[in-house]
Parts: sequence; C-alpha cells; structure tokens
Amino acid sequence: MHPLLTFAPDNYRDHAKFLKQEKNPILKKTYLHFFRIIIFYLILFAFSRIIFLLVNHNLETSFSWIKAFPAFIHGIRMDLSVIAYCLLPAILLTGVFLIRPINWIRKTEYYYQLFILFLFCIMLPVNILLFHYWGSLLNFRALSYLQDFSEIFSSFTILLLIIVLSSLTIFIVVVFYFFRKKAFRFLQAVTETPLKKSGHWLAMVLIAIILLRGGIQMLPMNESLVSVSDNNFVNQTAVNPAWHLANDIYRAGLFSGNPFESSPQDVAEAKVKNLFACDADSFPHILTTKRPNIVILILESFTADIVGAMGGEKEITPTLDQLIGEGVFFNSVYASGTRTDQGIVSLLNGWPATPYYSIMRSTEKSNNLPSLPAIFLNKGYATSFYYGGESNFSNLNTYCFNQKFETIIDAKNFPDSIPRGRWGVHDEEVLNRQLEGLNKSKQPFFSALMTLSNHEPFDVPGPPRFPGNSDPDRFRNSSAYTDAMLGEYFEKVKSQPWYKNTLFIIAADHGHGLPLHKNVYFPDSHRIPFLLYGEVIKPEFRGAIVTKLGGHHDLAGTLLPQLGMSEASQFAWSKNLLNPTVKQFAYYQIDHLLGWIDPNYWFGYSYNRKKFIARSYNVSQSHLDSMRIDGQAFVQVLYDRYRKY
Repeated sequence: MHPLLTFAPDNYRDHAKFLKQEKNPILKKTYLHFFRIIIFYLILFAFSRIIFLLVNHNLETSFSWIKAFPAFIHGIRMDLSVIAYCLLPAILLTGVFLIRPINWIRKTEYYYQLFILFLFCIMLPVNILLFHYWGSLLNFRALSYLQDFSEIFSSFTILLLIIVLSSLTIFIVVVFYFFRKKAFRFLQAVTETPLKKSGHWLAMVLIAIILLRGGIQMLPMNESLVSVSDNNFVNQTAVNPAWHLANDIYRAGLFSGNPFESSPQDVAEAKVKNLFACDADSFPHILTTKRPNIVILILESFTADIVGAMGGEKEITPTLDQLIGEGVFFNSVYASGTRTDQGIVSLLNGWPATPYYSIMRSTEKSNNLPSLPAIFLNKGYATSFYYGGESNFSNLNTYCFNQKFETIIDAKNFPDSIPRGRWGVHDEEVLNRQLEGLNKSKQPFFSALMTLSNHEPFDVPGPPRFPGNSDPDRFRNSSAYTDAMLGEYFEKVKSQPWYKNTLFIIAADHGHGLPLHKNVYFPDSHRIPFLLYGEVIKPEFRGAIVTKLGGHHDLAGTLLPQLGMSEASQFAWSKNLLNPTVKQFAYYQIDHLLGWIDPNYWFGYSYNRKKFIARSYNVSQSHLDSMRIDGQAFVQVLYDRYRKY
C-alpha cells in the first residue's frame, strides 16, 4: 500500500483523487484557518451585544428587542472591519510562512491571536460597564483613568466587584477554551508553486483590505455606515467598541492635528469672539462688599432632576430648595462635562470641558490656566481645598497645589477611626472639617469643598431616606443624605462670626442620567444647580432667579466683576451671567458629541457620524445650521487653545 494512503480518510479511497486533494490544500488549510477565526469573532461580538442590551436596556425607555435587531445585522459590517484589522498582521506572517514554513512563525501567529483575543475579552465587558455608568462607549478618555486603577473600583460595592471580577475570569476562560478548541488551527505547510502561493496570499490581503475599509465604497468605514436606525441606543449597540476606541484615540489628535477643525482658524476665532461680545460694564452689583470670604461647595453629581426648586423630584433636597429661595439662583446653567475633574476645572479655572482630554491631568497645561484660588491668594486671601477622597485621583493633589491652595485636606488627613464609604470620608465629616478649618483661618479666605457621597456606589451612612435598592433609589437616597448634611452645615455656619461676610457658591460638578435614566446626549441630564448665597447679597436680590443661559465655567466671569477685579478678563471662556448684554448659549460635550443650547433650541452633533443624533423637534434647518456653525467654532478654538497650552 502506498504510504500516503495510511493517512487518507475513508472517503478518499481513490489514490489519484487523494493526491489531488493534497496537491492543492491551500483552500482548506489557510483560507479556512482565517475563516474559522472570523466566524468565532462574529459570534463573540454578537454575544457581547446581547449582554450589552441586557445590562443597559433600562437606559432606553423605548427599548424593544425587535428595534434592537438591526444593530446585530448592520454591526456585522464594522465587526468585519475590526477583525480584518486584527488579522492583517497574521496574514502578513502567513505570507512569509507560505514561502518558508518555519515553526516559529506558526507559534508567533498563535500567540499574536491569543493576545488579540485577550484584548477583546477585556474591552467588551469594560464597554458594557462603562456605558452603564457613563452612558458612552469605551473611549480614549476612559483609558486616561487607568493610571487611577484602584480608584476605578471605588465605584463598585464589594459584592458587585466580586461578581464583576468572577464573571470576567469565567468569560476569559470560556472564550479562550472555545477559541483554542473550535476556532484556531496551526498553519500547515502548503505544497504549491511559489506563484500560486503568492497569488492566494495577495488575494487574502486584498479581501482583508476590503473588509477593514467596510467595502468598496468611496468613504472608508465610519460609524455612519452602521448607524441606520433613528434610535441612537440601537446605533450605539451596532458600533463595535474596539473600532470606536481606536477611532477615538485617532480623533483625539494623538496622530493628527485638531480633529475638530471645521473652518479656517481666523473664521472660527471671529465666531468665538462674537459669541462673547458684550458691554462689560452693564450688570447689577448684588453684593454689599467687594472683599467677602468665598466658600465654594461643589456637589457631586447633583442634577436638576433631584432638586425640587428646579422642577425636579420633590422632598429629596429640602435644604437646597430653601437656600435657593434665599439666594441668587441661576436656573439655566449646564455642566459642560460629565466627570468631576472636568467640573472642578470649569468652576475654578473657567475652562469648559475639553473633548477627549482632562486638562486637570496635564500639570503643564493646567498650570497655564487662569486660576481663581491663585488670584485670591494674590489678593491676600487664605486658600484651602477639602475633599474626602484620595486626592491623587485624576492628578487632583498636584492640581490643587499648583492652583495655589495653601491648605489641602483629603482622606489621609482624617483619622482611620472615622467611617468611610467606597470613595472615602462621608460628606458630614468633610463639611465639619472645613468648618473647623475656617474657624481657625485668617480672613478673608477662599475655600473650596468637593462632596463625594453622591457617587457610585451611593453608599451613605444612617438609615435610608428613600427605600429601594435600585440605582435610581440609591441615587435619590445619597442625594438626600448630602442635602441633609448641607442643612446641618449651614445651621452651624450661621452661628460663626465670619458668616455675615461670606459668599457661598453652591454648584454641581456635573449632572447625571439618574434617577430618571435620561439620555446623556440630551441637555436635561446636564442641567445643574448654581447658587450664590449669603448675607453679603443685598436684600433686594435675595430670592432672585436668573434665567440667563450658561455653564458653570461662567463662575469666574460672573463673580470677579462683582468684586471689582479686573482679572475677569483672563477667563476668556467665562461670561458674566448677570450681564444682560451677554449672548445666551450653553455648551456640553461627551467624547465625540457636541451639545449646544440656545434660549429656544438645542442639538447634539456627532463628529464621528457627521450628523445630528439629537435635536429640538421644531427647529428650522437654517437655525440649526447657524447653531452648528457657532458650536463647531467654539470647539475648534477651544481644542486649539488646549493643544497650545
């Protein structure tokens, strides 16, 4: 018997037929090698979408599986693009192997495939959790938090952390098992002429290139090609998180210039100058003194939806509602960002949230920003910052030091015996610590305090103020706790001798989708409380409501003119909300989305998809285009200034 026949399967009894099969094994051994991997990843991505919908469907009020089905169909196109990008290096290695079948090439390709698979096993679950908490897909900004890895887990309860890590481990083990058993086969030597080998290899390269660019159409793969639904949640489900992350890194400007350039720079600069044009001296003076103490209370995640005085749910914030009725309240202020590091810089430096990047994390850039604490320190004020968490999160400690805060209090300054939550010392203790410090401080003083108890996982001390264990109920409960602690704080403050000469500024660092699961692309989830309070406000202005549209980065432009400080001109992105001649607009951003609001209309525009993904229903196209031009000029110039710092 011919020795080859001993390896022939039963259905190849004919010797000549078997030799013909062996003579042309490239289709079976090489094409099928990659075909199995492609099918495996398509199944993996489809499974990830199912889990994504199961975990996050409650964020979409109109969700249904029928509506979500197109995401699975149209998402395949982007999935194939991601797979092709990842397989292209392996195909290049295969070309070398076809010419010279060396064993180390097979092993290199094998370990490369395992490395790519491991990245997917991390990215897919992280994307699901990130969307659940942030309302956005895995992006460049999320990667910037990896340096604070331990702090990330502070958002989870111990039980949830155990569940997440256990599920992740099981997921990785199961995926690797099926990949090695069902999908991957080691490359095998091919007995063909060099010309045929080269031809088949070039064919594989050409197929990969067509797949990675999403087809043979003029424009390469982009999110618009898979965003075919009028439901943005469905479109987000269709987008492959690996593709979105890679594109986000590219668009962040790591490998290019200003990704938000939409017009000649001089035209954009002129547009922004016009947005901030006003009569600088046309505003009422609401304070009885030009040298008050300043206390800024920054409230974690306080959204208008929990503040009764702002039309939100009743009985959650009775203290804040009362203070609003006694101070000067700005009813139409929106947070430009969605994270604490963006909110702090907005309030203290008048800097709107920068797409992709946190300017607080860059010491070199944040040092170039105009600074309220630095200005007040130069005016003879004592400066202090209080926070119950770890101040190394988001570079906060270095930032505070460089902003000229003389006293910086964080979690390490509290005794170990004081009860703490997952994020740090509870608000009650931090507020009391600030009160003690201000009682000992020289006057005048400038002091900022950041609360943290209203942060995931919403673990606060004491009996529940709102029953229920759902995320919305826990959010309501932690909000009520912080409000109650504010009530106790002001009861104590009002008996202090320095109280009558103190201006309190109360504002949120950013809004939140909870408790109503609002879409973060809509402006409602970014509307926040913004209040000036204290006996230094003239009696005739107490209880006033200012409807001027703006952002919390407008604090410096509003406060400093009241104190007669010319340094207000340093804050180029901050307008005076008490000035009736300033233009009304508000800006917010989420990664690739530009949000823009004017007194009557609003829109959310995606730079990735190059289209409006949310907007007012009754706005005319001409007005919408005019707003978009203003908003795009704003972002273009803002990002250009950021890059130059």
